[in-house]
Amino acid sequence: MTSIVKQRAAHDPLYDINPQTGAAIEVFYADRALETFGWKGAGWFWWARRRGHSPVGSAKGPFATRYAAYRDAMTAA
Repeated sequence: MTSIVKQRAAHDPLYDINPQTGAAIEVFYADRALETFGWKGAGWFWWARRRGHSPVGSAKGPFATRYAAYRDAMTAA
């Protein structure tokens, strides 16, 4: 039997659901190429979004790390 181990790429998006509020979020990385679309710089961002659906509202960020963006999303009201 063989098993295939898939590692998460460094900039793959992260999807999670806040257990207290039930809100679904996406944490993602945007580079400097997206600044022309109104982003505020390179870094990690988050927004409310269910996988496979359009985001709700605008993205929050940038944050220096994926963890910082995730923590902000989990503590957002």
